[in-house]
Amino acid sequence: MNLDSISQELDRLYEFEISEYIARCDELKKSGYKIYRNDKGLHKVALGGQRSTSQSGQTEQYVNERNEVKKENIFVRAKNRIKRGVRNIRSFIGFIKYLHRIYKNR
Repeated sequence: MNLDSISQELDRLYEFEISEYIARCDELKKSGYKIYRNDKGLHKVALGGQRSTSQSGQTEQYVNERNEVKKENIFVRAKNRIKRGVRNIRSFIGFIKYLHRIYKNR
């Protein structure tokens, strides 16, 4: 059984027989296969530790819905950047004060 037929089987099971789909996924994972599913429900199966590529040679990106990274709003990123900058400046000033105290004591 090749990887394309396994992915087609998983597509069918995911759509029509979810309980058998879960059992089949567990079986394939124990056999060393990596299973990827995109948001449309289409599957890509790869041997463990290998990266799968499309026919055109470009890498296809399949994302598990639970592991999606949520992008933050630009205002939230700007606020966090400003906070980090203020924190860095405060620590730098504290370090300078520390050096000044040591210099005065000598």
